[in-house]
Amino acid sequence: MRRSCLVAAVISLAACGSSGSPSPRPEPTTVAAPAAPASPSRVVDATFTSAALGATKAYRVWLPAGYDDAPTRRYPVVYMLHGLGGSERDWIDGGQLDQVAAGLRLDAIVVMPDGDSGFYANWAAQPDRATCMARGNPFAPKEDHATYCVEHANYEDYIVRDLIAHVDATYRTLARREARGIGGLSMGGFGALQLALRHQDLFAATASHSGVDALLYVGPHPYQAGKVVTLTDVATWGKDMEPFGGYMRGIFGPDLANWQQHDPVALAAALKPGALEVYLDCGTEDVFSLEDHAQYLHDVLTATGVAHDWYLGPGRHDFSFWGERIDDSLGFFARALAKPEA
Repeated sequence: MRRSCLVAAVISLAACGSSGSPSPRPEPTTVAAPAAPASPSRVVDATFTSAALGATKAYRVWLPAGYDDAPTRRYPVVYMLHGLGGSERDWIDGGQLDQVAAGLRLDAIVVMPDGDSGFYANWAAQPDRATCMARGNPFAPKEDHATYCVEHANYEDYIVRDLIAHVDATYRTLARREARGIGGLSMGGFGALQLALRHQDLFAATASHSGVDALLYVGPHPYQAGKVVTLTDVATWGKDMEPFGGYMRGIFGPDLANWQQHDPVALAAALKPGALEVYLDCGTEDVFSLEDHAQYLHDVLTATGVAHDWYLGPGRHDFSFWGERIDDSLGFFARALAKPEA
């Protein structure tokens, strides 16, 4: 009896009720369409003209997954600076920043500008463009002279005035300091620290990978706490590293005060706890002994009560080390900066 009723129910869509009367036809089931997948993260190659440099410069931008789906959503921004002789392509080509950021599901915009070999400072001795066009980039001889040479070597103004304004006007950023961080490697680590320390009204967080964290550090090598010697006669800076020493003396000039005003350690000594989030790392086999700089800055920050993220461990001055650490600095920025807003 149950079997025949079940068969009849299947065939006629009637129920086996006690009365034998047909039941109402069920309403069609509405299945919600699956949510459209978020647009993938992507990299944009672009250029803009900087008044501070009197030149057009390239930059790369990593846009997070979903950026193209929510036209009102605004994001924090991380500026990542390259090293000496590098370019705006280094963080992705060498460090796979785009893959790391996507793997972390980073909900921020990452901007990677071309900083030439300018140390992200306004130069004391302005270069002659005609001479530059004949010589090119001394640390990247194959670079196109026309894209490298500038009318005015004002690389600090280029970043803090021109680039930030352009990015805020072009992309959906949260245009305030709580949502803005700056990091970099080597020369870019130096640039990130001194720009953030000099412009605490613009940046809430900074990260240095193997940076020149102590511009006037002389020794000892290896580092010994309490025994640090710093340079006071800047005319002798880099005398054992010519022609690089002369190049740096041209950037920062003959005035010790100007060097101190760009020295991350000197600037950090006046940093108030909670004023700026700081991340530092360096490899213990750094060919330039920059682990000594990092340890010195770490001790200065500790003495002033400034909490900071800090790593010192095996590694050289190359992307084998930086590629292993970029997830740490991006994670640091994700924690330190304001969250996206609809």
